[in-house]
Amino acid sequence: MAIILKSKRAASLVPVTEDAEAWSTPWPVLLLTCGERQRSRLAAMLPDGRAVAVILPRGDTMQHGDILCGEAGERVEVRAGDEELLCIRAASPLQFVRIVYHLANRHVRAMLREDAAYIEPDPVLADMVAHLGGRIERVLEPFIPEGGAYAGGHAGQPGHGGHHHHHHADECSDVVRDEAMGALGEQLSIAAHARKTS
Repeated sequence: MAIILKSKRAASLVPVTEDAEAWSTPWPVLLLTCGERQRSRLAAMLPDGRAVAVILPRGDTMQHGDILCGEAGERVEVRAGDEELLCIRAASPLQFVRIVYHLANRHVRAMLREDAAYIEPDPVLADMVAHLGGRIERVLEPFIPEGGAYAGGHAGQPGHGGHHHHHHADECSDVVRDEAMGALGEQLSIAAHARKTS
């Protein structure tokens, strides 16, 4: 039986209850790519082989460091998993700023470091960066892009976009369908995992 995770909290806001104390710490870690963290419905496997079904409210997404909570006190920590990225560097600070400016002008999600920018692979953007004199290297790293300047929630912290969504009454009819799709995804994930281990 899969662990059903229906709510999330920032790690510092997770209440400690008797049920949660029974769920061993450190909590299991669910490694997800940036794209997977943008979903509110997800079937996945924990490193120990247990299936999880994430069924968050429509439009809600996960961030690196969030804690997913189950109805029986289960706790699972979300972390950014490794994925293929383009690491962009430049010969000078001005050249680096120019490259980042052009990426931002195209609304590209980017993870910024002092001397490098990381983006998801895109041949058109790679070509643009090369024409601007940037050096590109393919790397395998967790991707935690910058949040927007006006993002709510974790504003100012890398990777916390914190989009705010309003939920309307007409979306409620989708809840049953979403839960059924979550159950289907869970079954497909379990079957895929069984094939891998046999």
